[in-house]
Amino acid sequence: MNEHDDLFSALQCAESLFDSLPDVIYFIKDTAGRYVRVNQTMADRCTGGDKNKLVGKTPAEVYPPALASSYTRQDKQVLTSGRSIHHQLELHIYPGRKAGWCLTTKHAVRDHRGRIIGIAGISRDLNAPGEKAPGFSELAAALRLIQKRYMESLRIEEIAAASGMSVYQLEQRVRRLFQMSPLQLVHKLRLDEATRLLTETETSLAEIAIMTGWCDQSAFTRHFSRYAGMAPGKFRSLHHKRQEFA
Repeated sequence: MNEHDDLFSALQCAESLFDSLPDVIYFIKDTAGRYVRVNQTMADRCTGGDKNKLVGKTPAEVYPPALASSYTRQDKQVLTSGRSIHHQLELHIYPGRKAGWCLTTKHAVRDHRGRIIGIAGISRDLNAPGEKAPGFSELAAALRLIQKRYMESLRIEEIAAASGMSVYQLEQRVRRLFQMSPLQLVHKLRLDEATRLLTETETSLAEIAIMTGWCDQSAFTRHFSRYAGMAPGKFRSLHHKRQEFA
């Protein structure tokens, strides 16, 4: 067995492992951004379960334009700089037209000479832990404060004080339980509510901005676009179009 065969066998093994994770999307792309390998979860969500329908395609051929554009920009960043993207909070569209949040990590894949030959990545769904999850009770006071005041300019020091912890302890325990920082958690709660208001109401963008804790519509649009890959107005339009054709 040569080096190429060893690599192929290793990739098959990794793919099989990720196939067993229903809340994780796994993929490898070439330097043109085309999918080379994907796990079953991604195939189930994007093509009804057929991996072959994804291989050779780019994000633009799989996802809505605005999301595809965001994913492609990330790919180019990794391919050009070689620097990894770690735990990027971003929006995904799931089966049934549901919007959900995930944490995405991407690494450059290099050959034995160190040349970049592709990208490997995962996107892990953000599912809130249950109240019986280990460590949840220790954070209960902090989480109640975040849920009650996420629309305000909350400081990490305030959240830590409410839980009787140092900032360091709070950071470590929130990351262990939610796989994100306290600030990311605050942003996620704001974005969750913004997403709900965009899809379930006709509330103006300016009002949504204030209601979800951003200082103005410009700040709201900037943050929402960063995480969702599209402006809030475009996200609302996309959701309404999908409803029309459902």
